[in-house]
Amino acid sequence: MGILISTLRKIPTSLFVIALLSLISFYWMQRSVNLENELAQMSERHTAERLVAANAYNAELQRQAALNDELTRQLIDRQNQITTQLQQLESSIDGAIKNDGNIYNGIGADSLCVYRRAYGYNCK
Repeated sequence: MGILISTLRKIPTSLFVIALLSLISFYWMQRSVNLENELAQMSERHTAERLVAANAYNAELQRQAALNDELTRQLIDRQNQITTQLQQLESSIDGAIKNDGNIYNGIGADSLCVYRRAYGYNCK
């Protein structure tokens, strides 16, 4: 240890300061490079996470669109069924009125049957 101290005393002060500043500069340059690498990794992770979130969002949008299409199809089918039932009911009402003939209160046996069928009951 004593030899190291005596050797260091022989080095000019300006050279010693330059060497010390070089070491400090080297340390901070390495630290800067490490921080830049860490920042780049964080940026890559953030980009990857955003991509995962965007993909999940797109998948959810596609799922919702498919559900919307299915519900729309079901609604159209149900509307068509109701329209068909309504047309059948209107046709059966016309037929019932013709079969009833002149009735005092306006509802004959056939009209009553149509009325009951429209509400889901059996007749005759």
